[in-house]
This record gives sequence, C-alpha cells and structure tokens, in this order.
Amino acid sequence: MNQIVFTIIFLAFLTAGFLAWYFTHKSREKERMLLIEKDQQVPEQKDGWSFSFRFPWLKLGVLITAIALGLITGTLINEITDIRAEFQPIMMFLFGGIGMIVAHYMDRKDNG
Repeated sequence: MNQIVFTIIFLAFLTAGFLAWYFTHKSREKERMLLIEKDQQVPEQKDGWSFSFRFPWLKLGVLITAIALGLITGTLINEITDIRAEFQPIMMFLFGGIGMIVAHYMDRKDNG
C-alpha cells in the first residue's frame, strides 16, 4: 500500500515538473511571436543549455525540512490518536505546501 502511495506521489511530481517546463517554453514562444508581430527587437536566443543556472538550495532545504516535519507530525498523530487513518501523506503535503510558501517569501528580492 505504501509503495503505491509513494509511486503516485512520484508520478505527480514528475508530471508537475513536465507541465511547468512545457508551459514555460510555450509562453516564451508566444512572447517571441508577439514581439515579431509588433516589429520589435527580439532578444537573441541562447544556444541550447548555455544559460546560467543557480540551484535554489535554500528553497530545497526549506521544502525538505517541511516535508520531514509533516511526516513526523503525521506519524505522531497516528500514534497518539485512536483514529485508524494514514496522516503521513496528508501532513506531508500540508507541511510541504507551507514550506514552499515560506521559501518563496524568503527568496523575494524586495524583502518587503
């Protein structure tokens, strides 16, 4: 049962990553076409993978910590209460979402 849940979660993350990549590239293409239609200067495209990439280690750390706290909280709720439900996935998503929100506000440029 747990293996099925984790497989579904993995596939959901994989799908979300692909969709984010797809819609990012699609919106860049639309923006480029609009600039061409308006006879404006189109910025040169960089060749393939030659872009600068900084991995957001702080955001990843906050997210992983929040997910771990969610799993611990879900396990404690299962142990303390008599309710026979699996709280680990629920708490993992709840705390993971909270962690993503916190990481977003920590990384904002204007800090205000």
